[in-house]
Amino acid sequence: MLWCKSTADEIMEANPDTAVLSVGSTEQHGPHLPIATDIIIGEAIAKGVAEKMGAYLLPTLPISTCREHMGKKGSVWMNPDTFYNMIKDILLSLKEQGFKKVIYIQAHGGIFTGAPAIREVNATNPGFRVAKIDLVQYFTSDEMKGLLECKDNLHACEYETSLVLYLNEELVKKDLIEDCVPGVPRDFLNYAPIFKYCKNGVWGKPSLATKEKGEKILNVLIEKSVEYANWVFGI
Repeated sequence: MLWCKSTADEIMEANPDTAVLSVGSTEQHGPHLPIATDIIIGEAIAKGVAEKMGAYLLPTLPISTCREHMGKKGSVWMNPDTFYNMIKDILLSLKEQGFKKVIYIQAHGGIFTGAPAIREVNATNPGFRVAKIDLVQYFTSDEMKGLLECKDNLHACEYETSLVLYLNEELVKKDLIEDCVPGVPRDFLNYAPIFKYCKNGVWGKPSLATKEKGEKILNVLIEKSVEYANWVFGI
């Protein structure tokens, strides 16, 4: 696999036309998960996709937009317009080097300026295409419905906790797992930080998480991402 630990000459010799870029976030994930949760998940899915697509794997971006998690030290964010321009610059730098396709994987649900950046790049660069994959879009897929018991998965929940249990179990503080299902929809994060609705910073039922679910969820996300990317690139 070609990635950031490959040499430039190795990448030149292989001459891939596809790159994979995942975006995570450095933000609180309740009392039981690390602040790097979105990074860990994004890296694992991007690696699986890159392997299946024979693509060049870029390092996962560790910081994005997450003001909804302000309230506990350690969360780091940038302004949405900064993120917008950063994504555009990264994509166009890949185009200038001869890449034809990029698979953008969003492992943090609180990013809303990635899509406009990708839309503009696709609209103004014929012969170059970016497939945008937001992992949240698969929460309600038929495959995921058969795995997740809780219907309100959003943050440090059954979904994320299961994935981290599978990917790096020692990072999960199992004795501190505590559920919180607020009585408001997700878009209420537009009005106040998560701690207004969930005092522990959790949104969902991590108590339902298992390592076995995590392995199955990871495989579903990789397969669905590859399937979607191939569909976009085939249009």
